[in-house]
Order: sequence, then C-alpha cells, then structure tokens
Amino acid sequence: MVRVVVLHVASAWAFWLLCVVAVEATVGGSGLSGRGIDASLLRLVARIVGVVGGIVILAHGAQLLGLPVYSIVAGLGIGGLAVALAVRPTLENLISGFILYLDRPIRVGDFCTFGDQSGTVESIGVRSTQIRALDRTRISIPNSQFADMQIINWAHCDQMMVRHVIGLRYETESDQLRYVLAKIREMLHGHPRIDDETIRVRLVEFADSSLNIEIRVYARTREWNDYYAIREDLLLRIKEIVETSGTGFAFPSQTLYLGRDEGLDAGLGEKSRRAVAEWRRKGRLPFPQFHPEMAKQLSDRLDYPPRGSPDYQLGADEMTEQKEERLSSPAEEDAGEKDQPR
Repeated sequence: MVRVVVLHVASAWAFWLLCVVAVEATVGGSGLSGRGIDASLLRLVARIVGVVGGIVILAHGAQLLGLPVYSIVAGLGIGGLAVALAVRPTLENLISGFILYLDRPIRVGDFCTFGDQSGTVESIGVRSTQIRALDRTRISIPNSQFADMQIINWAHCDQMMVRHVIGLRYETESDQLRYVLAKIREMLHGHPRIDDETIRVRLVEFADSSLNIEIRVYARTREWNDYYAIREDLLLRIKEIVETSGTGFAFPSQTLYLGRDEGLDAGLGEKSRRAVAEWRRKGRLPFPQFHPEMAKQLSDRLDYPPRGSPDYQLGADEMTEQKEERLSSPAEEDAGEKDQPR
C-alpha cells in the first residue's frame, strides 16, 4: 500500500515538473518575451495539463487502493461549483486573457490609449496587463476590464495626422490671403514626409479677432518623436510664409479707431430701399425663399472654380470669343507679312 502511494505521488509530482520544465524550455528556445501573453498562456496551459495529469495519476492510485473514486469525484463536483463562484473574478480575468491572446489588439512594446490614460505595454499576464504611463508610473489593469475598453493602438497607425489652425490679422487683404494659402499648399506638396493625397489647407472661419486657416495633413511616420519633429518643421515653414506675405498672426485684441463719423451713405441706402420696394411691388420679395423663376435665373451664375485657376471651365460665350481670336490671329499675321517691304 505504501509503495503504491509513494509511486503515484512521485509520478504526479514528476509529471507536473516535466510540464513546467518543458514550457520554460519552449519559451526560452523560441525567443518569446518572458512577460508576453504568449509565454504566459503557454505556462498556464502547462500548469493546467500538469494539474489534470497529476489528478488522473492520483485517482488511478486511489482506485488501486480500493477507494471510491467516483463518489469522491461527485463530491468534488458539488464543492467545485462553490469554489467556481468564489473565484469568478479570477476566471473572468483568465478568459479575458485568452480573448486578448486571440484578438491581439496590443502587444508588448505598443503605445496605446485606453480611457483617459496612455502608456506603453510592458507585460500581458494571465490576470492583468502592466502599462508604463507617460509619467513613468506603472498601471496594472485586470484583463477583464482592459478587454472591455476602447483601446487605441498608436503602434498600428500607418500615418499620423498634423492638424493646426492659424489666425491671420483682419487687415490681411484678399490677395494676401490667397498668397498665404497657395504658398502653404505648395510647401506641403513639396515636403517629402507629407502625404500629398491628404493635404487640406482652407480658410474656415471669420473669428472674433482673426481670419482662421485650418491645416490638416498626414505625416509619413509611425513614431512620436519623428512626428513632433515633422510638425515643428511645418510650423516653422508656415511662419516664414506668413512673414514674407506681409501680413501677420492675429492675437485676441481690440483696436480703437479715432476718427470723425461720416455716417452712412444716404444715396446707397435710398437705392437699397427702392430695390426692396420694387421687389415687394412685383411680388418677388425673396423671403422666406426666392421665386422659382428667379432661382432658376440665378443658378450657376458665379465662377467656381474662380477664373484663372487650372480647373476653371470656360462658358459658351468665352469659348466663342477665344475661337474668334484664334481664327483672326493668322489672318492678321498674314496681312502684316504682306505689308512688309521686300
């Protein structure tokens, strides 16, 4: 009897040690991170196999000794239910660890944002995930909570957005503003670290004390230090463009103009009142909306894109005028050649 007990206990213990040693050799030989979730799950599986194998070996020994193994197993099943309820949080973390392993939203070394926190993942365990925050503190988050969070993994982004709003002074003339917009776009198209397809530079707002220009582009980088270097270079170049244009950056201010108030233009005011009275008399007052015939007449009367731009399309009248000019030019040249003395 003693020989059977010693043999089966020693066999169970040896099987457990064999599983542990085998998994540590696998982790060390395959180059896996000792703190990564792959290594943790291998260790977990090895321990589960070791425990189950040890129980089977001990149960076999108990059966050889004549113990009622099936009755003991039934009793353990009832007690196991109570134990499972007691260790429910641990089981949730364990299952969430498997979910993180299968879904792989993060890896060790990834910089991520979760909730209102950001940091670098240092280790992913079976129970919790360890993250090094920006202030160098270490955050330990149970896997059950971490798996339910919205995780932003910055290591997986292919490009990083640069977005900035600059404000120019209200004294800036329209052509000065066009110059600034064109030069900023030209600079961004020429920058080797900016994606040409994502460039957007637009006048977006008449603010309280500035003409606001929004700049939004994507930098070809995935690393934060490089991103801030590119952003700094863009801001310095934009500053040079604004300075060379003759305008300047606006700042919250109030300007007091001292001068004699000449009042409103009485002639233009009377002209406006007569126009509105005429609209009212003809039943064409455009409130709350234009008359359908008037709206049809106004449709597509403005030039957009504006005249002079590469995308500007000539109207029918302008095309006719240009065609007449091209036809008349050769005749005028021939006439000029004939008039020249030989």
